[in-house]
Amino acid sequence: MTPEIKTAETAQDILKCWLPIFALRPMLSLETFVGQIQNQQSEGYKLLYIEDEVGVQAILGYRIFSMLYIGKQLYIDDLSTLETARGKGFGSALLQHAYQIARENNCLSVQLDSGPSRTDAHRLYLNEKFTITSFHFGKNL
Repeated sequence: MTPEIKTAETAQDILKCWLPIFALRPMLSLETFVGQIQNQQSEGYKLLYIEDEVGVQAILGYRIFSMLYIGKQLYIDDLSTLETARGKGFGSALLQHAYQIARENNCLSVQLDSGPSRTDAHRLYLNEKFTITSFHFGKNL
């Protein structure tokens, strides 16, 4: 059975997503978390989540935008499943949902970046037929 995927729209919904996001982004602060997500939402960020009787188990945050080199894309900012919920298909379900959103919005691709230590996530992406297309460079200012 495919889990129900919801969109976090209210501050209460966003706050429910804290644990899976914190598992991925431990540098965040609970005190400023909801405001950060709301600010990103004002810039087009959408936050999807899967919740069961225990709480939110997995999240996927994305944006849709265009770039010269690749055209219109759905970019996945955040994808995280609580460690205790891994292997239940939540990540795949969220990705399938993201693909459908991308198609509905006439995106040419779904893109994401992933850190070097996230080997479980890399297996999922490779199984989902993602390809490693570039190196990502960044410079803090």
